[in-house]
Amino acid sequence: MPRTKSVFSEELAARAKADIESLDRNRASMKLQAIVSAAKHPLATVADIVGVSPETIWRWAKAYGKEGLAGLYPKCRPPRQSKLDAAQKAAVYSWLDSGKTAEGKDAHWTLERLRHAIEQEFGITLGINTIWVWLRKEGRKTKASRPKRCKADKQAHREFKKKLPD
Repeated sequence: MPRTKSVFSEELAARAKADIESLDRNRASMKLQAIVSAAKHPLATVADIVGVSPETIWRWAKAYGKEGLAGLYPKCRPPRQSKLDAAQKAAVYSWLDSGKTAEGKDAHWTLERLRHAIEQEFGITLGINTIWVWLRKEGRKTKASRPKRCKADKQAHREFKKKLPD
């Protein structure tokens, strides 16, 4: 990317140097030092020393020129929109509450089964971690299997399962 004279001026470098002295040693001061250095040295050289691309230093300089010190701090980003709308979420909640699939069949919901059901029903692919975080935020849980005791009689367990109704 070509170096633009309007971005790297002596005035901007002087302003950046003054701000460096007023800050503690943190990431913003490193960005300011890169801006000061880029006004005197080739941008590619400064970028190699700082360990970023020349475009990154160019962006820092533009942000600093436009917004001052605030332009060098990270911006808060709004959370991403959910891929599921309110009606789809309500349907998933009803599946979890009733223990049934969209077709009305009994289901033992795990995160993987829920992910697969959402993909089949709505055509939306979600990650297991995404589903887990979403359910935790809503205070909901999928069913977890009961722990098995290592000293349990496996044969008695098999016999018990055979006698369970379907």
